[in-house]
Amino acid sequence: MGTCLLCKRRTAPGSTLCAYHQLAKNNIESAYPVWKEAYGGMTWKQYLEQVKRNTQTGDWAREVAEFLSKEANG
Repeated sequence: MGTCLLCKRRTAPGSTLCAYHQLAKNNIESAYPVWKEAYGGMTWKQYLEQVKRNTQTGDWAREVAEFLSKEANG
């Protein structure tokens, strides 16, 4: 097992993230279609920005959203 790319905890099986960050990533990815429909075609990048700015977003999800934003920007 390796270490999480975001926090250095042990990675979850089959992931490059720890169990906490992997769960946050799964939640972010699964919520995107709902947000996209609700907000009329929101792009992935726009969605990630909203997740990062939302005061209700937890630390792990915010860290994952930042990570995914960097990946999306190449």
